[in-house]
Amino acid sequence: MAPRNVRFAHRKGAHPSAGSPTRLWWGLLLILAWLAAGGGARAAGGTPENGESGWGAVDNHPLFRQACRAVPARVAFARRQGVRCLPTPDGRSFCLLWYPPAGNPSEASPARPLGRQGRRREPPDSPPAKGPPGGSPGRPPMIATLSGHGSWAFDEFFLWQQAAAARGYGIVALQWWLGTGEGPGDYYRPHEIYRIFDQILRREGIPAGRTLLHGFSRGSANIYGVTAFDRHTGNRFFLATVANAGQAAADFPVNREIDRGRFGASPFAGTHWILYGGGRDPHPDRDGIPGMREAAAWVTRHGGTVDLFLADEAGDHGGFHRRPQNMEAALQVFARLLAAGAPPRPNR
Repeated sequence: MAPRNVRFAHRKGAHPSAGSPTRLWWGLLLILAWLAAGGGARAAGGTPENGESGWGAVDNHPLFRQACRAVPARVAFARRQGVRCLPTPDGRSFCLLWYPPAGNPSEASPARPLGRQGRRREPPDSPPAKGPPGGSPGRPPMIATLSGHGSWAFDEFFLWQQAAAARGYGIVALQWWLGTGEGPGDYYRPHEIYRIFDQILRREGIPAGRTLLHGFSRGSANIYGVTAFDRHTGNRFFLATVANAGQAAADFPVNREIDRGRFGASPFAGTHWILYGGGRDPHPDRDGIPGMREAAAWVTRHGGTVDLFLADEAGDHGGFHRRPQNMEAALQVFARLLAAGAPPRPNR
């Protein structure tokens, strides 16, 4: 068809170069380059309607598409930062994985879906580059995080990214809410959360004692059990835990098991904790300063060390991230623990 159109243009008196094969090839190359650079819908951040999310295995996942509709700006932000979006091994949800640009392991090893055992399906393509202090070669310290109720992993990534980038830390954010409802079955349970984090960190080659675990609100209420599973398994991935505005409820199933001794006499022995409570929290006895003081006492009673209690009288429920001094103080504790270099028991 191209030669016929060229001849037709020539007969009509057009400039010979207007429809020449060389001009057509250059036009095609420009279009291909524009698409490769993220043109069209991808440049706009992608939408569920056009399916152009650019995240492969999760593009058509209903929960991912729901997130794109709910928080499109934060989805677009995550893409601009180079986040890897991976399906969870059970196929019910997804997780976000991000490394700071310097020494980004994804430059040496492309993203691969999580296998059932959380291992890479093939070896890395090349030796990873040297990472920042506190991590193994090519693997920086990490922040593993859970959002509050009815919220999104993209929210957590957005809230942590700037501070993590400044310190050279990576982020893994699990979409633990399954998109509908507020019952126990509408979220991953603590043992399921821990299994997924275990698989991701193990697959990525993150060593023991190099990850800061964080949970906000309902995520915080579940983080105590996640920490208990980490200690009980002997993996000890988590160097410190941030319980952010979410008490350890006495009637929560995993907390009852902790109290009854399922995880041993001192299930939090050797753990480090940072707790936040805001003086303007609408539920002070549960998520505010009084509730989190009770949580700190409970953690200590079970053998944990509270390295920092952030009682922010001017802070509200989301004050840990809204008031930067709180997050900065928590990260300073994590950095100090990393620098101390006390090797935890290796993960198995």
